[in-house]
Amino acid sequence: MTHHPLYTFGYSGRQPEELLALAEKLDAIIADIRFSPTSHVPQWSGGRLVRLLGDRYRHLPALGNRNYKGGPMALVDPEPGIAQVADLLAHQPVVLLCVCADILHCHRRLVAKAVAARYGVSVTHL
Repeated sequence: MTHHPLYTFGYSGRQPEELLALAEKLDAIIADIRFSPTSHVPQWSGGRLVRLLGDRYRHLPALGNRNYKGGPMALVDPEPGIAQVADLLAHQPVVLLCVCADILHCHRRLVAKAVAARYGVSVTHL
């Protein structure tokens, strides 16, 4: 099965409109992989993103970092979450969304690496 490219996006210091423009340009699904789709910055909450992105938005809690408040990175339920991303990638590009600006310190790097290893997709960190 052919898969589309995978992207990652850390929203810290960015605006939701930048994510919308990116989703439209790439014709991509935004896969929110935060444990909980909440934010201290209200425009990044899941409800606001649903209103902004419409059917381009998906919350994938299985790929959330259960230790997001501190401790080693630990995905909630990686196997079904990775399968969900693969299902989405079969139809269009996917952007993995999390708050972290630095990909080296974010669990979305682990998710992207696992998806790429299993399905041979290209990954671009935005």
